[in-house]
Amino acid sequence: MIQERQSFLQKWSPPIGLCLTLFLVAYNVSVVPAIMPRIVRDLDSSMGSIQGALVLLALVTASFAPTCENLIKQFGRKKILMAGLGLFTLGAIATSLSPTIGLFVVAYSFITGLGATPLVASPRDVVGRIYQQKPEKYALLAFIVFSILGGLTGALLGGWIASRYGWRWSFFPEFLLIPLIAFLLRSVPRIPPTQSLPLDWIGGLLSFLGFGLTLVGVSLAGEYGWWKPKQPFTIFGIVIPPFALSIVPILIAVGTICLGIFAAWQRRQAQQGKASLLRAGLLRHKPFLLGLFTATLHTMITTGMQFNLYQFLPVVLQLNPFQTALAVLPFSLATLVVVVYTTFKVVGRVPSQFPIYTGLTLFCFGVWLLRNAISLSMTTLDLLPALVVMGAGSGLFLAQIGTITFSTVNRDNIAEASGIYTPFQNLGNALGRGILGSVLIGTASIRIVDQAIAQLGKTVTLTQRNEAIAKLEQVIQTYSRDERQEFFSNLPAAIQPSLNTILNASAIEAMQIAMLFILVLSVGCLLLSFFLPKYPSLQPKNG
Repeated sequence: MIQERQSFLQKWSPPIGLCLTLFLVAYNVSVVPAIMPRIVRDLDSSMGSIQGALVLLALVTASFAPTCENLIKQFGRKKILMAGLGLFTLGAIATSLSPTIGLFVVAYSFITGLGATPLVASPRDVVGRIYQQKPEKYALLAFIVFSILGGLTGALLGGWIASRYGWRWSFFPEFLLIPLIAFLLRSVPRIPPTQSLPLDWIGGLLSFLGFGLTLVGVSLAGEYGWWKPKQPFTIFGIVIPPFALSIVPILIAVGTICLGIFAAWQRRQAQQGKASLLRAGLLRHKPFLLGLFTATLHTMITTGMQFNLYQFLPVVLQLNPFQTALAVLPFSLATLVVVVYTTFKVVGRVPSQFPIYTGLTLFCFGVWLLRNAISLSMTTLDLLPALVVMGAGSGLFLAQIGTITFSTVNRDNIAEASGIYTPFQNLGNALGRGILGSVLIGTASIRIVDQAIAQLGKTVTLTQRNEAIAKLEQVIQTYSRDERQEFFSNLPAAIQPSLNTILNASAIEAMQIAMLFILVLSVGCLLLSFFLPKYPSLQPKNG
């Protein structure tokens, strides 16, 4: 009996531990958006700062991937995996105890991000060394399922804990999982270290600054404006920039310049035969890049769509956070069911592109259905068909996109490819909330302010209008339901009789515009998928 128990643990501990590892990382990423308003109020911060922290988390994880693989070659995967888990634990503890937004960003984005790098890069490589063919396919399916479940749990359980006990306690489930994961990962097979490779520190820094400044700029656009400043951006009391221009285009411009210098540096390093961040060639291999960008765009779309529903439904249908989560749940459930069914019954029996094309076409149709279902008289049941269709389409896509993307990579480069692929999906999550969320909230705020001004029959300056829009965006994003009701009840009595009509009509119009934008992006994702490799056996050249 003891031998049977040991045999069971040796056989199943690694895949179970790796599944829980991905669950843990997905929970950590999804819990912050669910508790964002409470963090903003408690730390006296802003939505843009939290969005920036989410972007930086994904960026740190992606940027550290090449260095992490070099450390694994030098010390072995198991040691680096356990070290990453320890660093992740330290970051989670520091995040939950952070007294200021600055320490929150350092703990959540940098410490946790560094720790998460080997956690997201290792599962696919370890499974590839343990299993082959069907067992490997089922293990990869389990990774997708546990990642989806981790995201659902972070949004539902984390949000519920925050509403009952405070946002800091939302990280407590992670501390319950970490010891179990550490125990299960003890059975991960030891892979002998190989020689260490030189590191391109300058290239890594330029890459981090280029992507970081650009993406943080995008995440701050909703709060500070794309061009004209909605409010001043200050550091230690100093307004940046000291003239009438938003910080967003400056960050994006500087980031773009850093990316240009990075590209020139990489060419110089390659010509001189020196260490290069892109030594493995993955980011220069077109088939891998097409799969990576298609998956990231789809992640951005689905995350932005769900984020907008969480903002929109409580206002129009008067739902509390838990009711809102239940209303959006059919999308995730449909995705989960279709991913499992497709993996077992479809993948391998039809051309690999069929689930991709069919899934994205269904998703576009679902977006169109959802846009048409949005009206002043709608109920949550009216949204159900559209959410199920979108979820089914997303499930078909997710069941195959990873297989196609990773099939273009040599087995020796799987770990590094995973270290790039997974963080890019996290970037898609952050950009979806930042870009698509700003479209909804910005449009709704503009419509509400303009209709309120028209109702009052007063003339206001452009500055006053912009200040009112910025204040309303803050109210929508950071105030609780009761606080929003109190804010609107203090508005002038002249607009009170028509206030509900203004709010609902503006929200409906803004959501329809946002869904139209999402539909355009979805069609673009479908068109991009036609350029994916037709034969998964293609392999990138080494070097």
